[in-house]
Amino acid sequence: MRRKRIAVLVAGVDKEYQQAFAWGMVRAARAKDVDLCIFNCQGHEDGFTRNDRGERAIFELPDLGSFDGAVVMMATIPTRACRELIHAMLQKHPDLPLVSIDTPVGNSVNITFDDVPSVTDLMTHLLQEHGHRVYAVVTGPVESSVAMARYEACRQMVADYGGVLDADAVIDGRWVREGGRQAVDQLLARNRPMPEVIICGNDDMAFGVMERLSEKGYSVPGQVKVTGFDARREAVGRGLTTIRRPVREAGELAVTTLIRWMTEGRPSQSQELLRTQTIYGESCGCAQDGKRAISYARLLTEERRAVERSLMQASAFFGNLAGVSGEKEAGEVIAAFAKNWGAQEMHVCVDPAFLNSAVNSRAVAYPNEMLLLSSWRDGRSAGQTRFATHQLLPCLEAERDKPLALVFSPLYYMEMNLGYAVFDVEHASGYALYSLLSLLSGALMSLSLRSTVRAYAAALENMSIHDALTGLYNRRGYSQIVPPVFDRALEEGSCFAVLSCDMDGMKYINDHYGHLSGDKAIVRMGKALRTLEDWGLTCIHISGDEFLAMGVVRDAQQADELAAELKAAMARLNREDPWVCDIAASVGVYAAVPVLGDHLDDFLMNADRCMYANKKHRRID
Repeated sequence: MRRKRIAVLVAGVDKEYQQAFAWGMVRAARAKDVDLCIFNCQGHEDGFTRNDRGERAIFELPDLGSFDGAVVMMATIPTRACRELIHAMLQKHPDLPLVSIDTPVGNSVNITFDDVPSVTDLMTHLLQEHGHRVYAVVTGPVESSVAMARYEACRQMVADYGGVLDADAVIDGRWVREGGRQAVDQLLARNRPMPEVIICGNDDMAFGVMERLSEKGYSVPGQVKVTGFDARREAVGRGLTTIRRPVREAGELAVTTLIRWMTEGRPSQSQELLRTQTIYGESCGCAQDGKRAISYARLLTEERRAVERSLMQASAFFGNLAGVSGEKEAGEVIAAFAKNWGAQEMHVCVDPAFLNSAVNSRAVAYPNEMLLLSSWRDGRSAGQTRFATHQLLPCLEAERDKPLALVFSPLYYMEMNLGYAVFDVEHASGYALYSLLSLLSGALMSLSLRSTVRAYAAALENMSIHDALTGLYNRRGYSQIVPPVFDRALEEGSCFAVLSCDMDGMKYINDHYGHLSGDKAIVRMGKALRTLEDWGLTCIHISGDEFLAMGVVRDAQQADELAAELKAAMARLNREDPWVCDIAASVGVYAAVPVLGDHLDDFLMNADRCMYANKKHRRID
């Protein structure tokens, strides 16, 4: 009889916050003799970067119906398309015992944190003990209920004590360091004195704020006080005033709650609330704990040595793997690396067609069958074998003395989904994980390209159908990619949509800022347009300031929604990455179910008419 098995869906397990959750879950799972499979994508936090559109396929890999329970950390998932994918997967299994962290999902028991008392303590400390009156808040994403709850607690305290928190001093920092840096620039652009205190929704944003303040000549805490949230080791060690969440305890509680649900039925309580703790440090003007700083310095030295050692091993591994001649040798090199690395388990599963031209260069989902290219477990290497993808790993059902705790992460190169790597949790939660995955993916892709002349030809063909300026398909790519999609829609009776986009004000940009700026504007439009690729549309740069996006949609209403999403993406880009001027575009939409006698050109002309009507209505040249 196999052990109970829990699936965990998370992004960025190599990061400290997610690591703490993972270790809490692992500890409880091992104590309760339960298997743990963590499905992890690295994530893209700026909303526009597209190193790989297929990375979210790692969440489609598990059949949740084969698990006894699941934990979802939705707040870590970086893109809306990915979050909606996970929601759709969970809806297929409404009776699956489910625990969510921070963000309630479906029928889950939600484990969250009572931040308000700690925020209240912090604000009372700043307002009463330090006597500060003028504040700014860097919130984190406005769509995050966690970020907004923290902000609201701050706002209420400032209002209660008669402090000042102006509307333009409340800034979305997107949870990342760069967001904190940009927040300082926005505060400086107001041409008013800098606030006395900047409250940040997490430690990363706080460090970004402190870095940018220092560059602009402000001292912390001398002229400006800064606080964070999450109590990362770096924050505590460097004396940042912050708030600690009991994240390991939350991870343990997630697993024990699921086990109780599996054995006794759904808990009557739909939410578990954990208290947080305020930690005062030098950044708000309090004394620094010298012992804490010394301890952190020692830890930093040890971690740096460990990371350097891991990266050296990974670089050597990449060099060895890049020179192999085929599947068998690649498997041997990977197993040798796993042994030298000290991994308890390391498995590399790839698309069986990755060494020939049968691979789809834009593949997102995994194929029905995978090749176990290399497998290292319990000090031994297993032979290469093919297996059904829904099995996840051939050895997953093997009898084991102890419960397993494995992390599944995607392997990709640009837009090619090569497969996935599986590690024991001890070797999948370190800072070197992302580098190792990138190096492994690059080496596998190199092997694929060297294995056949046809692969080289395919790569050259891929270059020829993409526009060098934007990275979108060009006219040649359009003629190869889109007609088959239209023909398939005609055959299957699916709705086909065309979005015709013509940039506004390009003559003004070229005349006032030069043609290089015109090219920059076109690149920025391309970035915004690529957000539609997450919804299955093919995006094309026709020429100059003309763009197209087309593909199969649910219905005409969804086509209109995608046009609105494109305009929202342009607005986000203008807001979050300010340039010499905003970009805008007139968009025409035509969507219908094609019938016999319809031609793709007809859809294009109808979309163009709608676009020109839109432009004429707005009186834009």
